[in-house]
Amino acid sequence: MKKLNTLTVLMALIMVWGCEEKSNLQPEGNWELSAPTTLPLNDDNSLVLDESNPHGSIVFNWNEAVSSEDYGVYYTVMIDSLNASDASAPILSFKSLESGKSTSASVTTMELNDALYMAGFKPGEALELKWTVVANCLSKSTSAEDEMTITRYDDDKLFISGAATEVGNNVNSAILMRRLFNGSGEKLNLYESYTELKAGEGFMVYNGRSTNAIAYGLSSEGLLVRDGEAITVDEDGIYRINIDFDAMTISFYKIDRLALIGAPLEGGWGSDEALTYQGMGVWQSDISFVGTGGYIIRANNNWEGIIKQVSGTSNEVVREDFGNEQGVAFEDFQQSEVGYYTVTLTLTGDEYTIYLEKAPDQRMYLIVNSSDVYEMSMVGDGVFKTDKYLVLQTSDEVLINTESDGSGTSYSISETIGEGSGDKVEGSASMSESTTAFAVSLDQMFGFTVDINNNELTWHYYTMKLFHWDDDADGGWDARTETEMTYVHPYTFTVTADCYATHESKFNSPWDVSFGADDETALSGTMTNQGGSNFRNISSDGTYDITIVVADDYSTGNYEFVMQ
Repeated sequence: MKKLNTLTVLMALIMVWGCEEKSNLQPEGNWELSAPTTLPLNDDNSLVLDESNPHGSIVFNWNEAVSSEDYGVYYTVMIDSLNASDASAPILSFKSLESGKSTSASVTTMELNDALYMAGFKPGEALELKWTVVANCLSKSTSAEDEMTITRYDDDKLFISGAATEVGNNVNSAILMRRLFNGSGEKLNLYESYTELKAGEGFMVYNGRSTNAIAYGLSSEGLLVRDGEAITVDEDGIYRINIDFDAMTISFYKIDRLALIGAPLEGGWGSDEALTYQGMGVWQSDISFVGTGGYIIRANNNWEGIIKQVSGTSNEVVREDFGNEQGVAFEDFQQSEVGYYTVTLTLTGDEYTIYLEKAPDQRMYLIVNSSDVYEMSMVGDGVFKTDKYLVLQTSDEVLINTESDGSGTSYSISETIGEGSGDKVEGSASMSESTTAFAVSLDQMFGFTVDINNNELTWHYYTMKLFHWDDDADGGWDARTETEMTYVHPYTFTVTADCYATHESKFNSPWDVSFGADDETALSGTMTNQGGSNFRNISSDGTYDITIVVADDYSTGNYEFVMQ
């Protein structure tokens, strides 16, 4: 097949594009840009946002603005208060369709509703707003605006963030509070959060996970007010925080101990079995149920802070006192089978639940070179899994044992874990009782699962790749290069690759691992799995030595691009 000369293709493309639209790179000269004209949203320019269709589109239309020299015109739509004094900070701003060229623009119901909430507007009220379409052409711009009435729905959320909290001062990671409902399923302006707080450090209540969110602190009377003083507690500890957003009050209940008590537990109703706080509103412990019957969860070795099961549900929970106040039906938890269980109580903004998972009597450990011990997590009946990836080398000797000191039952496989191909390389092997260690055939970060019931060991590791592409070129993402990286013990992957200033990058092992940049323009810094932005940090074409060092669970990492 003949290859086309790159310059020839480029010149042809420029000629075709020039026939369609005059270049914005031509001298401005003496020309004019007319103003667009808005078109009505509907008969009365009024909208009631539909909570049942959050992803539905709200479309804004207008007649085009025209450049007397036929230069390209691009449009932006802004939504703001009717009497807004600062046009540079609208409630919501978005480009028109077709990358800004269309005379139509759309926003989802949820995006508009959330933006109005973030701006402090109440639900259920007819809000007098305006929308403006701005036409931009080279250095000139014109605009047109129209009034509209919007009624938003109640999907309000509250968050907490600050040095006192488990997420620190990053409001983008603020802790979602749980909004409470009464027995009829109606939303209340009551919010609750179970979390750990540091004494003497402050936090604020926000209406969104954004630096633009409204922040609520305390007034001199101790009420929640916008931009008030930071909220503090006197003692370190785990707290239940309650907010009444009608009365603008906040209260705290300190939880020194949370535990199960009841008929199926050893000691019955005479003693309790403590749950261990795991962080971020989750408690978990392995607990032996020696009998059957009802039990509850209580706080602080006392008959207070009681938590029970919501009637008619399999695992939802509710505070007993709240249920009595708001007509939420509840009952004691019921245990129908004797056994050893991992009990997980989740009290977060997303769920209030309790889960019990039956556990085998023994633990399971991976022992490397008779000295390094890694406890596996029980994920099912007789099934154990590594929480973090083990950095292993071909010289390492690995053994599985039911005791951390190697004195229990030992298990092994008769083969060496082999290499493979693909993004996630995985395999399995039959496992039997043996004191003969097994090995791996390459240096890598390995994850393991042990299934005692089926005598099987499964394993996997990831092949990391540098993805590099130009969104604006023919093919875009589909024309990307995928360059395999080399693993370097421990936790490190390297590659030397040609990179281009017009391109974006990511580090992927599709799609379990996909690292985005925390600072997209930096040549070195931190990155987050399933988060961050595409890397847009190449300002000069060239060959780069690229290194990433990942966390032992692939959740985060560090990276560096060095031009050669």
